[in-house]
Amino acid sequence: MAEEVSVKVAELEQRARSNTRRIDKLEQAQEALNRLASSVEVMAERINTMAKSVDRLDSKVESLEAKPGKRWESLVDKAVWAVAGGLIAFLLAQIGI
Repeated sequence: MAEEVSVKVAELEQRARSNTRRIDKLEQAQEALNRLASSVEVMAERINTMAKSVDRLDSKVESLEAKPGKRWESLVDKAVWAVAGGLIAFLLAQIGI
């Protein structure tokens, strides 16, 4: 009987050591997961910041791309008015006014 108890105690001690090692490994894995989660959180914040910057840059680029078109439209508009004014002046000169 005493021998059975000592065998059981030895088995329990061995199981306790095994469980302790397993718990230590789990704690290390949990710490790694926590670090990973923190890193992902920081990366998500940086990506959001970058997305906002890209949106601002996109709007600036669009306005810069539209500028030459606006200049061309303005130049054509002025040329049309100059030709129309010249034509009206010519017609008035022909009429004698």
